[in-house]
Amino acid sequence: MGAQVEALRNLQDVQLQIVDIQQQCARIERRVDAQERKIRTMDRDLEKRHDELRRDEVRLNTLEVDVAGRTANIDKLREHLNTVRTNKEYADIMAQINNEKADTTKVESEAMEVMEIVEGKRQEIAGHDETRAREVARLEELRTELDQLRQTFAPRLAKLEEQKQAVVAGIDPGVVTLFERVSERYDGEVLAEVVRPNPRLDEFRCNGCHMQLRTDIANALMTRDEVQTCKTCGRILFIRTGA
Repeated sequence: MGAQVEALRNLQDVQLQIVDIQQQCARIERRVDAQERKIRTMDRDLEKRHDELRRDEVRLNTLEVDVAGRTANIDKLREHLNTVRTNKEYADIMAQINNEKADTTKVESEAMEVMEIVEGKRQEIAGHDETRAREVARLEELRTELDQLRQTFAPRLAKLEEQKQAVVAGIDPGVVTLFERVSERYDGEVLAEVVRPNPRLDEFRCNGCHMQLRTDIANALMTRDEVQTCKTCGRILFIRTGA
C-alpha cells in the first residue's frame, strides 16, 4: 500500500468521525424541521377554524340584532294599542304583534342553534390552542437539545477539522476533490478494500459493492502508489499487502 493510499485511509478515519457527528446533529435537525412543519400545519388549521368562527359570530350577531329590533317593534305596537279608537284598528295591531312574535320566535330559535355552534367551535379552538402550546414547548425542547449537542461536539469537531486539513495538505487536490465527492455519496465510507475470495484464483472484488474488478486494477494497486476507483460504485480502492 502506497503512501498516498495510506494518507487517504487516514483521511477517511477522520472523515468518518466528522460524518458521525454531523449525522447525530442532522437527526435532531430533522426532528426540529418535522416539528416546525407540524406546527405550521396546525397554524393553518387554526386560522381556518378562526375564520369559520368569525363568520358564525357575525351571523349570530346579525340574528341577535334582528331579535332585538323585532322585540322593540312589538313593544311599540303594544304601546300603540292604548291609542286605538276602533276594534278594527285593535285587531290589525294585534295581528301585527302576533306575526312579529312568530317571526321573532323563529329568529330566536335560529340564533340559539348558531350560538351552540359558536360555543362548540370556541371550545374546539381552545383545545387546539392547548395542543399547539404543547407542540411549541416540544419544539423548544428539541431546539435546546440540538444547541446542547452542537456545543458538546464543537471542540471535538474543531479538532477533527484541524486533523483533516493536516492530512489533506499532503494529498493531491484532485484526489481530495474525488474523496469529498465519494464521501458525500457514501457518508464518509470512501475507501473499499480489494478482496480475493479464492487465493488460488486471480479474481478480485470490491468489498464496497462486491462487484468483480479487473485484474489490472489489482495489479496496479499492488505495484504502484496511485488512486484507483471501482468502476461500479466509484469508491477509492486499496489492497492489503499479500492479498
